[in-house]
Amino acid sequence: MYTQHKMVIEADNGAEVLFVCPHDSCGRRLVLKRSGGLVVLDRGDFFALHFGGQGLEVSGDIAG
Repeated sequence: MYTQHKMVIEADNGAEVLFVCPHDSCGRRLVLKRSGGLVVLDRGDFFALHFGGQGLEVSGDIAG
C-alpha cells in the first residue's frame, strides 16, 4: 500500500501555484499553472500518493 502525503501551497502569484510536500523524507515540489500545465521541480517520494489543493481542480495522470 502506498503512503499518502498531503501537499500544501507554498506560493501563489495568481498565474502559478507552488505545491510542496512537507514530509521530511519526501520533498516533492511542483508548479501548477492556472492556464494549464504542470512542472515537477522535485520528484520526491515517487511511490507516495500525493494529494491536496485549495479550489484547484486537476485532471489527468500526474503521477510523475
